[in-house]
Order: sequence, then C-alpha cells, then structure tokens
Amino acid sequence: MNKTITMNLSGIIFHIEEDAYEMLNKYLSTIRGYFNDSEGRDEIMSDIESRIAEMLQEKVSTTKQAVLKMDVESVIAVMGKPEEFAGDNADNSNNGTKTENKTSEDGSKRRRVFRDPDDKVVGGVCSGIANYFDFDPIWLRAAFAISFFVFGSGLILYIILCIIIPKAKTTAEKLEMRGEKVDINNISKSVNEEFEEFKQRMEKFGNDVSSKENRQRVRTSTQKAADFIGDVLKNIFQIVGKIFSVVLIVFAVFMIVILLGSLFGRNFIHMNTNDVDFSYSIYDMMHSIFPNDLPIEFAIIGLVLFLGLPLLSMIYGGVRYLFGIKQKNKIVSYTSTILWLTGLAFIIYVVYQISDDFKEDATSKQNIELVSTKSDTLYLSLKKYDKYGLSKNADENYDSRILIDNWTLLKKDGKTTSLGYPKFDIVLNEIDSVELIAIKSASGVDKKEAFYRAKQISYSINQNDSLIEFNPEFDIQNGDKWRNQNLKLVLKIPVGKVVFLSSNMKHIIHDIDNVTNTYDGDMVNRRWKMTSRGLECMDCEGLNDFVDHHKYDDVLAPPPAPPAHIEY
Repeated sequence: MNKTITMNLSGIIFHIEEDAYEMLNKYLSTIRGYFNDSEGRDEIMSDIESRIAEMLQEKVSTTKQAVLKMDVESVIAVMGKPEEFAGDNADNSNNGTKTENKTSEDGSKRRRVFRDPDDKVVGGVCSGIANYFDFDPIWLRAAFAISFFVFGSGLILYIILCIIIPKAKTTAEKLEMRGEKVDINNISKSVNEEFEEFKQRMEKFGNDVSSKENRQRVRTSTQKAADFIGDVLKNIFQIVGKIFSVVLIVFAVFMIVILLGSLFGRNFIHMNTNDVDFSYSIYDMMHSIFPNDLPIEFAIIGLVLFLGLPLLSMIYGGVRYLFGIKQKNKIVSYTSTILWLTGLAFIIYVVYQISDDFKEDATSKQNIELVSTKSDTLYLSLKKYDKYGLSKNADENYDSRILIDNWTLLKKDGKTTSLGYPKFDIVLNEIDSVELIAIKSASGVDKKEAFYRAKQISYSINQNDSLIEFNPEFDIQNGDKWRNQNLKLVLKIPVGKVVFLSSNMKHIIHDIDNVTNTYDGDMVNRRWKMTSRGLECMDCEGLNDFVDHHKYDDVLAPPPAPPAHIEY
C-alpha cells in the first residue's frame, strides 16, 4: 500500500501517490528553471500545468481515483523532457526538419473545435471551424453571409454555434484547435510568438504615435472635434436664447399691459375673497390711502418709471438678441437709468408721505347700553343681511370693491362707502351686570387726529329681550382715508351668565378664552357659562363630532316683536 498526497494542480484537486508526486514536482521545477529568463514564463507554466492537469484527469476514474507513477511517466513522455526541449532549441537552426518530424511522432495529436479569438470577425466561429477541418475560413464566412440575407436562418445558427462552441482561451486550447501537439516545445514557442507579436505591435504603435505626421494628424483631429462640439453647443445656446428672448418679450408686453391697465383702466384687477368677488381699481385704492395734499400723479409717475422701464428694457434686450444687434446705444442706457432712479425717488417720497400719516395711534372706548333681561341666557347672532349688500347672496353690484385688512371700500355710481369688520370677545365682568364695550382705534399724523378718526367709527346693534343681533360691519366716515381703523367688541358678563353663539357669529368672534381652549370655530352653536375660571361649555359632549352650523339659525329665541334699533 502506497502513501497518497492531495495536490492542487491548475485549480483541480488530485489524489496522487507520494513517489508520483515527487516525480511530477521535480519535473515542473525543472521546466520552471528552463523558462526562468523567458518573458512569458508565467503564462507558459500556467498553460503547461493546465495541460498536465487535463491529461491527469483522463487517467483517473471512479475505480481508479489516485494518480500513479506510471501516469506521471506517461504525461512526461507526451509533454517532452526539458533537456530534449533545450537541445532542440540549441540545434533549431541546423535541424529544424528533424525536430518537426520528432514532434509529430511523440504521442498522439488531438484536434478540438474552439472559437478562434485571434482570427475573428464577430465571434471566431468560422475561423475555429476552419481550423478544425483545415480550410480557409473565408468560404465559411461567405456561406454564413449569404444565409443571413437569402435563407434568414444563418443568424440564428451562428448565435447557437457561438453559444455552444467554447472560445480558445489558453495556449494549449489554441494548439488543440490547430491540431498541433500540446507539449512543452509548442506551448513555449506559441507563447513566445504571441509576446513577440504583441511587442512588435506596440513598437509600431509607438512609432506611429510619436511620428510628426501622426502628431499633426491627432492635433488636427482633436481641433476639428473641439470645433464641432463648440459649434453644436453654440447653436444650441443660440436656439435656447432666442426662445427665451421671445418668452421674455411676451412676458414684458403682458406685464406692461397689466401695469397700464391697472393705472389708467377701470376695475382692471379681479379677485375672490370669502366667496365674494372684488373688482379692484388702483385709482380708488390710491384715493382711499393717499393724504389729501399728496397728488396721486406722483405715484403714477413713479410706478410707470420704476416698473415700466425695466419691462421696456426686457423688450429692447430681447429684440436685440433676436436680430443680432450687438451695438449698444449709450444714450438710451443713461437716459433709462436716470428715469428709473427718478421713478424710485417718486416712490420713496410717496411712501414717506403716507407712512407719516400712520405715525401715531389712538384708542376710544365707548359703552353700548344693553337692556336688562330676565333670562340667564343671551342669544348672540349676526344680522343675516347688511344694508350695503355685502352678503354673498345679495344682488347688489358695485363698480369697485377694495379689501385691505379689516377694511372695505365700496364704490357705486361715483359714491364711495368705507366699512370695517369688527372683532368680538367675551370676558368676565366683576360686577353683576352685562356690559358691551366698543374699543375703537385708528392712526393719524398725531394723537389728536388719530383719536378724532377713531371716534368717527359708527356701529349699531339690535336687541330684543335676550336676543342681541350684531352688525357684521362698522361704518367709517365718508371721505375718510384708511388709517388702520379697527373695532373690537367686548361683551362683559358676570359669573353664572350663559351665552349662546349662533353659527354666523364665527365671522366676528376672535380668540375667545375658555377653560377648554376650544377654537373659535368650534364654539358656535353651543352654550357657554361664565365661571370664576372663565367660560365653560354646557353642551360640548362630542365636540370633535361633525357640527351642523345652521341648525340653530332659526331657533335662537321665540319670535321677537319689532326690535328697537340702537345706534351709536
């Protein structure tokens, strides 16, 4: 019984007897020594080991799993001994014919079908088959070419052959493809020829690259490519620039029409606020804001110059770019700059004059007398229709409607009306009575003017027993300017008093404090009782559920008699 060793040769595991291993290891070491100075020694040894591993695989089977010494001797006989190879190389110039004959007699040759990677047009199928049958591959290529266009099946057949026929990757496989003996001599010679051919190609390539003509050709080709890319990018930018110029011109013309229409037209701007259409007139807005001693023409000139000149410059620049006008007119540039600065100066002056009229604030408080009631509950509601027809269901149309903050300017048939929107709050009253306080505020050039303007705010309510109806607007003196006129209604109720907020009160209630921090919109259609801690809800169970905001509109109190109109 002989001892066996596990060996890895070219990625394949073998069980080999110890004496056979020593013989094979000595053989490979000797070969490696002969090719130690060769440029392709690594590739030569890799191909030799791959071929030896392939031959040893054929020696083993399921009944004979170990490589024996006689198997190694058989492989060495086929591959050739290193000393014989060295002698052949020494006498190669004088005895070339003899070496060739001897090589053909040692061992058996095997020809296999591979795809030839060194002589391929597409996949190397035709050249590989031609090597196997030893004929010129051009005839097979011609046959495939004809079948591509005539029979139509050549392409499918070529793809199938390309898949099933392996490519000759190693030197041993290339030798088998050509039917040459795979031994040390042929492997080394083939590898050295490939290295020499590669070296010659690199030298030729280096000479071609370093030649003056080639350098000039490369330089010229590079310059042409750069010029071509530059021309393409230039054309693209020009097209994009012209499109952008057209868009810019259209935009500028559109904005000029809007500017001029707003300044010199009538109700040119239309907007929708709270489902109510507002038709704005810039002139009416200026009249309602500008002080009486400030000419509106100052603002018109300032806006035309400050906004119109940049828009005209856009049109001018866009036209110049479209028609390729490169010459600049310095007179136009200087004149437009001076006019634009003039417009800016007019606007700054107008803003300063208007802001001066908002310098001081003043407040006026007024108690609105309420009729005492026997009921513990007050029902609070807004009038369904106002006398100016501001409700969205009203049929009244106005020439102009301007909304600024809590203030509205109405214009109808040349007559203007100024209105504001009050804010409503409920607080605790320390005394046992119900009070309604109107806190009026406004701005002016000084305290006296601001206080006088605040006192001019007019507001009215209707009361019938426990039902109090609030007006949704407060009046501003006709002809007065907008100067932050505001009205806050504060209902002061004692502890134990209950108020019911109808759904339409949500339009004026503003940040009413309550012990549950309920939002204003959720406080309507509920009863709230005043306690020492603040308002508490008496029927807020299911507060987060859906609330029908109209179910109490008609059930606020028993049908009242004609109400007493109270106006202050």
